[in-house]
Amino acid sequence: MSRFKKEDWLALAAKLLAEEGPAALTIDRLTASARRTRGSFYHHFEDRDAFLRALMERWRTQVIEIAGKRYEAAQTDAEIRALMREQPFELDFRFEREIRRLAASEPIVREILNQVDCARIEGLACLLTHMRPDIDDPMSFAFVQYCAVVGAQWLLEDPNDPRLPAIRRTGNRLFGLSEPEEPAR
Repeated sequence: MSRFKKEDWLALAAKLLAEEGPAALTIDRLTASARRTRGSFYHHFEDRDAFLRALMERWRTQVIEIAGKRYEAAQTDAEIRALMREQPFELDFRFEREIRRLAASEPIVREILNQVDCARIEGLACLLTHMRPDIDDPMSFAFVQYCAVVGAQWLLEDPNDPRLPAIRRTGNRLFGLSEPEEPAR
């Protein structure tokens, strides 16, 4: 049996959280799913709080740092606009929804979730300042746009929901992300 690394525990936890919700993040559930001992788990994490912090830091890295690099690499306004249209729909809605559920009872999760939310809104406001100089209050606009994404994460259970293309087109028009050649429907 190969060694189970810290990243293996975190990837397993993210999968279980998305599929089963916060109740799946018990040490017993994790070790049973990994077919590893509690000792293996505690070899990588001092306690459950350290585990939750590592899980949240992994998520923050994925959604802030790695995603941010995609925007930094964008060469044109069209590329930035395309990222703004596509990236919200590349998120794992189930995972993000369950993170919010977990945050209701776990202060460590709530703290990092709040940091991620603030960073996303600030980043979006920065993009909007550049992309949409017509907006008087980019921070408020970014907040409303972010609320729409978070709301969609709660309301769209299935990433293949047949309503999604129309919802995306409508959102793109509402938030000024449609390409000029994209016809309004």
